[in-house]
Amino acid sequence: MNWSSVKNLLIAILVAANLFLVFNIVRQDRTRAYISESELHDAIELLDARGYSVSADTVPMKKFKAPVFESRYGDEYYTDVAEALAASEREMLFTLPSGGISISTKNGAWMEFDNEFDFRYSAFDNPNTAAYTEITADTFAGKSGSEGTLGTAKMKSLSSSATNFLCKLQDSDSELSAKITGGFIGSDGYTYILAEQYLGEYKVYSHYAVCVFEGDKLIFAHGRWYFSKTNEDYSTELCDQINILFSDMATLKSMSASAYTAEDDGEAVSGAPNTSADAQEIKLSAVSAITPCYAVYWNSNKTALYFIPAWQIDHIDSLTIVYNATNATVYSSTK
Repeated sequence: MNWSSVKNLLIAILVAANLFLVFNIVRQDRTRAYISESELHDAIELLDARGYSVSADTVPMKKFKAPVFESRYGDEYYTDVAEALAASEREMLFTLPSGGISISTKNGAWMEFDNEFDFRYSAFDNPNTAAYTEITADTFAGKSGSEGTLGTAKMKSLSSSATNFLCKLQDSDSELSAKITGGFIGSDGYTYILAEQYLGEYKVYSHYAVCVFEGDKLIFAHGRWYFSKTNEDYSTELCDQINILFSDMATLKSMSASAYTAEDDGEAVSGAPNTSADAQEIKLSAVSAITPCYAVYWNSNKTALYFIPAWQIDHIDSLTIVYNATNATVYSSTK
């Protein structure tokens, strides 16, 4: 017997067995981590037949796996934030007519907060804020295209300053962070840096900050931001992107049916569709993007915040709807 040939055969069999095992492990991992292409294709065909248009290119294939995060919230939140941002002790605190809070510090800085985490910060009292606050996350890209560009070194330096400012109350255990997404030199001579708030790898929906610099000094900032840290996280089952698309179709049909219905002295206008069959005939806005993110919820007595995994669906008519990924309910809609 040729033992050399037998040995080579055994080696070949072992290599083939290992390759087979590796292939199956990779396939199983992909099945667990990604939705099925055939399942997505079938769902898109079914949705299209019902008047809901979505391209496979707009749907992420990776399954959304993210925990719910909790952040304990106390009465001292505003004072803690103000003193951290200003690096100075609080001097005065006022409750605004709108229900928000205004705080000034001993070094002359002031801040305003509302109950939904909108904020304004100034390094000095009574600034002319009109020029600063007209630039938001929505208008930033348009402004930056017509203004001066930042050099690489300057962009890096100011980005670091903006990140440090926005994350002063964070620590190594918190998953919240700032991601710099743009910057430009305005015609007024100030430099504008845009940051978006992230929780792990996902954006916190509608949370952003525009930081304004005079030279290397941050003189103003505004936006919507949560400055404290996360404390706990919880695992939960999430609706996948296919289920959310069907939820979005139902939401759009409900919106479209409502748009055709009007009340006149308590009676529906004649000819307004009010049945599900009528709603089925309505052509729905096509999907332009679907993105995983986080949505922010209070607990019942406002002693804690919960960051809930969510799906953001953008449509070609500029309509954006955000869905709670744990129960497919609407969190926010731009309509």
